Amino acid sequence: MKNKLLIFFEIIFLFLLFNACRKNIGNADWDTDIITPLIKTELTINNLLVDSLLHSNADSSLVLVYNNTLYNLSIDSLVSFPDSITHQYFHLPLTITANPGQQVLNITDNKNLNLGDAQLTRAIIKSGKIVLKIRNTIQEKMLCTYKIPCADINGILLEVTELIPAASINAPYEFTKIIDISGYNINLKGPNNTSYNKLTSVTQAWVDPNGNQVTVTNNDSLLFDAQFKDVIIDYAKGYFGSNSVASGIKYSEFSLFNKIISGQINLESIKLKLHISNGFGVDARFVFNSIKSINTRTNTTVSLASSLIGSYININRANETYNVANPVIPSVFEYNLSNSNIKQLIENLPDKIEYSLDIATNPLGNISSGNDFVFNSAGFKANLDMEIPLSLIATNLTLADTLNFNLNPQQGYQINNGKLTLIADNGFPFSSQLQIYLVDANNTISDSLLGTENIIFPAYINSLNQVTQIKQTKLSVLITSEKLIKMYDAKKVIILSRFNTTNAYTRIYNNYSLKLKLSGDFNMTLNNE
Repeated sequence: MKNKLLIFFEIIFLFLLFNACRKNIGNADWDTDIITPLIKTELTINNLLVDSLLHSNADSSLVLVYNNTLYNLSIDSLVSFPDSITHQYFHLPLTITANPGQQVLNITDNKNLNLGDAQLTRAIIKSGKIVLKIRNTIQEKMLCTYKIPCADINGILLEVTELIPAASINAPYEFTKIIDISGYNINLKGPNNTSYNKLTSVTQAWVDPNGNQVTVTNNDSLLFDAQFKDVIIDYAKGYFGSNSVASGIKYSEFSLFNKIISGQINLESIKLKLHISNGFGVDARFVFNSIKSINTRTNTTVSLASSLIGSYININRANETYNVANPVIPSVFEYNLSNSNIKQLIENLPDKIEYSLDIATNPLGNISSGNDFVFNSAGFKANLDMEIPLSLIATNLTLADTLNFNLNPQQGYQINNGKLTLIADNGFPFSSQLQIYLVDANNTISDSLLGTENIIFPAYINSLNQVTQIKQTKLSVLITSEKLIKMYDAKKVIILSRFNTTNAYTRIYNNYSLKLKLSGDFNMTLNNE
């Protein structure tokens, strides 16, 4: 519909522009009548629904396939790294003289990371940083090394060495370095390879080997501070604890009927199943407290009536394949909802799905002996998978669309009035009523473009409600000078299409189409000055 209206006004504009190039012949006003074809187009069911959602059966009848994601539990819901890593402070209680190259700090720290109930033995970082800050109050350059010997990438350990400038008499020198740890593999088993959540770090410092002898007093210090920042885990292994996650009331957008603003639809049948995919290497137990379809246009809510609601369901952990290309085989649970009141839920024409879900991980405890795992690429997902054969009864099913609009007549040229003739060859077995509303700069509807008897009649059908022959309808629309003024003032148009079928279920086939031809008969004045 957008293309039809835009093409119409673009052709008028080109016609005016062409005539503007004519040589002036005196100062005269010319009136002329012009009949010209404006549009020739063909509309199919793809103009109402997204093509990728439609599938053809062997008999060419169409099926609508739609997937709606209700819930997605990601890796950071189970485990995330804390901020603090290292806080090492070098301070002497007495005054010493340190020579060039003399080591003043060598500390190995085995820090227990606070990961809640999780007991991690390994983690691979997808992306993230370590922010290393070094504060030097010693009045000589210090050669400082910070390393995490339990972290490597391709066998290369994480290690940073920097020459920190000397402090001035009045102020310490403060150094900051951002260390990219993306891709690093971190062993959290500790120095004896028997623990968990344990991160080993080493901080070392020497007086600049190429520097000078320096006096270090009890007022001097060297501070190392390291913190994780924006860490996203790609993979983790260990035991992730027994946790409960309550979603609360959540909403999922349901875009299938976004273009529909009113009317009713009666679907012959619907296939719907709840598809749960557990990509975590943990056992889980879940329960849906409620699932509702909400039509915010009509403020109508329909609750799912099914034995699924309130039932606790166990789902096994995923399997780790150790195949880089396909590292996880999820555990899948499916629940058939076709025997519930799902027709009422979908015929409510929802734009939102409301739900409440509770999940418990590892409900039986550490039965994997610390071999739980999670991949960033796999999580816990709950989807509604739906198949709707396009066999329906539609009553005043109204679709709307809005587009920008701007009609500026060329100076000296004016359309006085005219008539549009629309020829519709309808190959669909239902009627359609069209209307186009003009919207001004204040977002107020100023007028309608079409008349009141603007019905496109349905095609001829047989006893099986299948189209046997197209039906041609002609619509004529007068455009007066008053309506033209409102068209000039319009900034947008709202296009409404209202569909009605017979009282029997109407099946849609992939060869159905609506062919439109629009021609214009205009009276114009050409003012030559």
